[in-house]
Amino acid sequence: MLVFAATPEETQAVEAWIVERVPHMHGGTFGVCVAAGVVRDGAMAAGVVFHDWQPEYGTLQLSMAADTPRWAAPAVLRGLFRYAFVTAGANKLWTATPHTNARALKFNHGIGMKQEATLRHHFGPKSHAVICSLLKSEWPKRFGGTRG
Repeated sequence: MLVFAATPEETQAVEAWIVERVPHMHGGTFGVCVAAGVVRDGAMAAGVVFHDWQPEYGTLQLSMAADTPRWAAPAVLRGLFRYAFVTAGANKLWTATPHTNARALKFNHGIGMKQEATLRHHFGPKSHAVICSLLKSEWPKRFGGTRG
């Protein structure tokens, strides 16, 4: 079940849960963000944060972490994309993933994201960021969402 944080405290809790699982965050924060948790069997299985919203360009960054791959049910993904593309009004949802995280990159490609670029040494020396994205025009084809 996808649950969006309703209070600043809930947002901070989801954010902290993700930061704890993402090594390159080094205990940092996402700044202004919208957070959602995916609850399975009464416990948090994954957390998602939408941040770095650039309304003038329609771009929104997505960061996520999970304890199990079972969180990514089609209904959950539809809800996440619906938030990004319909509620927030983004045209492009994007991620920055360490080049060494093959599992996350495979997941990104599996949900329809396209690799756009590699930012050299973005997460420190010898740790490059792979930028992937999904456009608003692409998500209905992938998950049966609507454009409006």
